[in-house]
Amino acid sequence: MSRFITIFLSVLVILLCACDETSTVGGSLAEDRLAIRVDSDFVIDGHSIALESVRSRTTDQLLGTIDIPEYGTLKSSVVTQFLSSTALDTANFTAANVDSLVLVMQFNPGSFMGDSIAPMGLKVYPLTRELPSPIFSNFDPEGYYDPSTVLASGPYNASTLESDSLQKLSTRSIRMKLPRRLGRDLFKAFEDRPENYATPQAFVKNVFPGLYIDNSFGSGRMTLVQKTSMRMYLRKIYTNDEGKTDTIDAQHDYFMVTPEVLTNNNLDYSMASDLRRRVENGERLLVAPCGYEVEIKFPTREIVNRFRNNANSLSVVNSLSLSIPADSIANDFGVGAPPYALLVRKDKRDEFFANNSLTDNTSSFYATYSSTSKNYNFGSMRAYIMSMINKEEEITDDDCTFVIVPVTVNFEQSANSSYGSVQLVESSIVPYVMSPAMVELKIDEAKIKFTYSLQSQK
Repeated sequence: MSRFITIFLSVLVILLCACDETSTVGGSLAEDRLAIRVDSDFVIDGHSIALESVRSRTTDQLLGTIDIPEYGTLKSSVVTQFLSSTALDTANFTAANVDSLVLVMQFNPGSFMGDSIAPMGLKVYPLTRELPSPIFSNFDPEGYYDPSTVLASGPYNASTLESDSLQKLSTRSIRMKLPRRLGRDLFKAFEDRPENYATPQAFVKNVFPGLYIDNSFGSGRMTLVQKTSMRMYLRKIYTNDEGKTDTIDAQHDYFMVTPEVLTNNNLDYSMASDLRRRVENGERLLVAPCGYEVEIKFPTREIVNRFRNNANSLSVVNSLSLSIPADSIANDFGVGAPPYALLVRKDKRDEFFANNSLTDNTSSFYATYSSTSKNYNFGSMRAYIMSMINKEEEITDDDCTFVIVPVTVNFEQSANSSYGSVQLVESSIVPYVMSPAMVELKIDEAKIKFTYSLQSQK
């Protein structure tokens, strides 16, 4: 039912009623009549759609195997390229001075799910050719590595302290010692052809295609690695000017996983049968990674018609928002709702992720999951409905069909020169692959709030 709010110049009074009313505004408005309408009697419909893969475009690397009865079984290995430094320290060292090369995968203490001390193992293989682009979560590394060539293998857990400095005591790391020969070959490649280190493409193509990191044994834990590098340790023993033996030691993270190169979580997800039954029974579930998204039909035509039937040349759209309640799905592993949800036109979904887009509030929007109110609130849809109101052609089904996608929203700091403050701004939005996540969207209880002003003159 529509509600009307009458605004007086001298006193602001909010009046809710079920019939059309307007009121006279003060003399300074020359007998203008102004009313603000808040319409909320719209409904939406939707259903879950299954996914085979996602294009994650993230530097976070998910490793491990975990079985959650209410969620299913998730396995993840990693293929990754590396961004090389454009300058190695050839002034003090040569390839012969490379003492060791270590793969370092760092993660925060809480960046794992499952048993922190469960015995698990990794094997590391060199890639034998470049990774395909684009690359998706269902990528099969077979044919891109030689199973007989193992660079490193060993156990790991989620409770090992990084001990390089006191500043890193809060950081955990998985460390795998790689062959010294690989380190010396990488250094020699720079000595011989430094131009191959000038760009990521040249390094990957001509020097080092990357690594395949796979689970070798164990289950019960998923670990999210936030920073990966190949750390080179150098040692030079020489005779100084005084005729005494001296030593120069150095360590450098010459090779890093960054957004400039490809990295991919190879996901194998076997969904719990109970989740499938719930979807078959009509529930709308978001399940990540590689589980379910939710497709909805937004009542765009109804909203536009409501406005056009009541509006005139002086009418103004104030706001449009969509709030969707979200119920958690009970489990004993702490699997909760995705922290963010992207609402994007279905026909633009793949393009959005392929182009590393940010939301434009016309065809795409994101909302944060509120653990307090237990909902996703898409509150900035005014530009979208204005584009539909102003559209000269007929509104199509594509204009009204959206998908809700579990995502990760990354932020970076931006200085505000006017006030000298720092604020966070969105830097990327990617499909959620950081850990198991699931939630039920109560589409039938979703609330649309459309607010617009009506104004006329006598």
